[in-house]
Amino acid sequence: MSTLASVSILLPTKNGERYLSEVLQQLSTQQGNFQLCEIIAIDSGSRDRTVEILQRHQVRLWRIQPHEFGHGKTRNFAAAQARGEFLVFLSQDATPADEHWLENLLAPLREDPLVAGAFSRHRPRPNCHPMEWHRIVAYELHSQSEEQVYSAVGNPDYEQNPARYRIFANSSSVIRRAVWEQIPFPEVEFAEDQAWAELVLKAGYKTAYAAKSVICHSHGYGPWVNFCRHFEHARAMRELFAQPRSLAWRNCFSWAVQGARADLAFWYHQNGQSKAAVLRRWALPAVSWHLAANLGLWLGERTDALPPRLSSRLSLQERRKRQ
Repeated sequence: MSTLASVSILLPTKNGERYLSEVLQQLSTQQGNFQLCEIIAIDSGSRDRTVEILQRHQVRLWRIQPHEFGHGKTRNFAAAQARGEFLVFLSQDATPADEHWLENLLAPLREDPLVAGAFSRHRPRPNCHPMEWHRIVAYELHSQSEEQVYSAVGNPDYEQNPARYRIFANSSSVIRRAVWEQIPFPEVEFAEDQAWAELVLKAGYKTAYAAKSVICHSHGYGPWVNFCRHFEHARAMRELFAQPRSLAWRNCFSWAVQGARADLAFWYHQNGQSKAAVLRRWALPAVSWHLAANLGLWLGERTDALPPRLSSRLSLQERRKRQ
């Protein structure tokens, strides 16, 4: 008789009461050829009902101070407490779409022993605004319907386009414990998942996009938080991967208008609404959202010229630590 694969689900939390109950409920419904041996939560100073919700479920809970949190460091800490052969990382606001989310996430690792990790397909939540919705379903590499396996060794396209291959999303992912013990997450403040993916690909492993494993996960960020989000992303890409600058100041507004137009056209086709109705409701928010994103990217690509104190104030991660 074959032994069932043992799985640990690792859940960083902070002020996550909005979706946490439904996430935990969906975890309890998962079906498949595995043993879910534990759910581990690392809470970094919640001030809402998050801890109360976790304590009502079968969750092993650790509590740390807000300043101790780091995307790589905290996930490494959670993994060190885990007993499972497979380590599943899930965000507190990422709800499995069905009872086969976990089984489908594990599938690429079972099919190929060289696959070190896999990540899920993303689906927008019903309350997601048009700009984020369009971004997820049309542009993001973790929303397509085709399964993908990524490798670097012996792949000439990797050298030409490494960003396409290092895509990975710890909002819903699984990695082999044995690989994590060899290659833990870099202790960085942002993009620890992509930094880890690049390390394992260069070490000769593969990663996979598990399109049949679906989570509901999206954000309704307004302009200021969206600015900080894109600032932090651009800064991380610059610092971790020496990604070249891609946006000139003079293009920030014109590209915002172009992005807004694309969103509005997508939205009235998506929902069957009239162009006039979509324009009245979403034209100004769409331009503001894209302008904030572009300005965040522009400044994040030039973070080496900013005072460290200002970079910290603009960091979305530092903002969350202070909440």
